[in-house]
Amino acid sequence: MTEGDDSDDLVPVPPAAHFSHPREVDELSALVMNIVVPHPFKNTQPLPVFVYVHGGSLLYGGANLPIFDAVNLVSHSISIGIPIICVNFNYRVGIGGFLAGEMIARSLKHDGYQGSGNFGFTDQQVAFDWVQKYIGFLGGDAQKVTAVGESAGGISISNQLRSARPPVFHRAACMSGLSVAIPAWTMKQHDRFFEAVCNHFAIDSAASDALDKLRYIPQQELANATAEIQGVPSGTGNPCLDGWFYTPELDPRMVSPPPTWLKGLMIGDTYHEGVIFHLNLLQESYESIRDTLQNKVGDGQLTDHILAAYGITADLSQTELLDRVEHMCGDAIFKIPNYLLANKCAAQKLPASDALFLYHFDQRSRLPNALEGTAYHAHELLYLFSNLDNELNEKEKCMAREFAGAWIRFTNGLAPWVDSKRKYMVWGQDSKMAVKSEDEDEDVRDYTRMKMMLGLEDESGKVWERWLIGVDALVNRRWHLFGR
Repeated sequence: MTEGDDSDDLVPVPPAAHFSHPREVDELSALVMNIVVPHPFKNTQPLPVFVYVHGGSLLYGGANLPIFDAVNLVSHSISIGIPIICVNFNYRVGIGGFLAGEMIARSLKHDGYQGSGNFGFTDQQVAFDWVQKYIGFLGGDAQKVTAVGESAGGISISNQLRSARPPVFHRAACMSGLSVAIPAWTMKQHDRFFEAVCNHFAIDSAASDALDKLRYIPQQELANATAEIQGVPSGTGNPCLDGWFYTPELDPRMVSPPPTWLKGLMIGDTYHEGVIFHLNLLQESYESIRDTLQNKVGDGQLTDHILAAYGITADLSQTELLDRVEHMCGDAIFKIPNYLLANKCAAQKLPASDALFLYHFDQRSRLPNALEGTAYHAHELLYLFSNLDNELNEKEKCMAREFAGAWIRFTNGLAPWVDSKRKYMVWGQDSKMAVKSEDEDEDVRDYTRMKMMLGLEDESGKVWERWLIGVDALVNRRWHLFGR
């Protein structure tokens, strides 16, 4: 607007000649990238690149949230003398990013493409491709790219490592999430979800114009309806086993060692991972929990054995029941897959096993909210990006600098901490930091129980894999889509 007085003489600034019409905004126009470059900094060599993939259950979230602002992280990298460039980006999530099925496969094939769904993952690949092509113009080293992600971000990176055409990066940090944490669905399962989405909007899912009708629904309206369609307060977006994004031998539902080209891998978790399932479990009782798990485990005695291992019994108060079930679910979905992956890397002596770094984040939050007193899922991001320093005391700020420094060193191809061989860096309570062996951390982590769970077998195979399916069914109430 041009300046004027109060006499209605304000007039619009005319549009630029090359942009004469208002731009239409859709989900693709939101696929932005944020880049933070050290400045001023006199560097003679290209800088390592830290590419962050945001979380949100593949259902929500975005790179523009204040918590992910990387200015403080890059500033810290300058202050410790090993500067990095930080990149983050948006990708399609939820129905827009992961809706799949045979009808979508046919539509893509008609347009000359392959696969079905996984659009959010292909968005991520485009972002990593952009880094390879252009980061050099901003002082970055395309040969030193580290992919970092938390929750669905770590899950995404883990899926990219299992994809048929993985994007180019050289190191990876999967924080609180591997591909098994949000299981990929078969085409048959996706067809069921596609039908449920169509039914919600009174669309005939078998009609030839079903996809066209879905495309006319605003993305926000689709997002708002997702919880009701999935039948759970906090659901997930799920990849598709479409025969194109993954090849048959790369099953993301299994815990597998990383490919041999990966130069380094960091994996870890928080102590109270399972707290994110609290809302989804509120309606459950001991009987319903046991029934759901037994339905997938297939054996009542084995189910009782697992529940007993976590102290889950019928006589608990509802508060105690939920607390213990959340802990069990956090183990199943986040902690035990990490532990299994660490064991597989060590057993197979892959290149990444020489640069495998394991950590636990046990620092409790003091923020005055419902999660106060817990090392909740994603709490460590406050320490990585240092965007809430005003709420931290001096010891916590010191831990935050050390925590961020570890990720900066890893991005530079250095060991993030010393004495890492088959030990865990524990970012502990009261800002205490120590590298611990399994024996030294047994009383907190209960590795013995993890080993017991992984060792359970019967004539049908690995019990823990069926238990994981049962836990996913429980925390996401999958029966609303697929039946019992």
